Amino acid sequence: MNYLTVRRPGNGVNVWNDFDRLFDSVFGTMPSWSDWRPAVDIRNEDDAYVIEADIPGMREDQISVQVENDLLVISGRTEDERSANDGDANADGAEYILRERSARQFYRSFAMPKDADAANVEATYRNGVLTVQLHKKPEAKPRQIEIRRG
Repeated sequence: MNYLTVRRPGNGVNVWNDFDRLFDSVFGTMPSWSDWRPAVDIRNEDDAYVIEADIPGMREDQISVQVENDLLVISGRTEDERSANDGDANADGAEYILRERSARQFYRSFAMPKDADAANVEATYRNGVLTVQLHKKPEAKPRQIEIRRG
């Protein structure tokens, strides 16, 4: 069987190990990819609050949007295709030479504003962006009061 070998240039001195140690000492305390959470923008519009979350690489069926006790919860999980018993073998029997992508998950929760209608929430997912609209209760929407001449 042929194996792909990754070689780094050098003249007998492994400079890359020193570089890796330096890199780890500087960035070792930073959050790992397993701590990933999507970037979110929240807008206040006249009739709704709009939340946009960047969730690239996931399908709609891997994302969950729920309302729980006045919290809007957005979560997701990609499945790792590897079988727990097969090491580097895929569930369909394929063997990987290099595997850098793995399962990831996230969980975000937001307190719902008092004027948001928990029964009227819409979510769409397109091109890696999840858009959630929290519609405002009708009585919470601003209305114009006519001023009469007195």
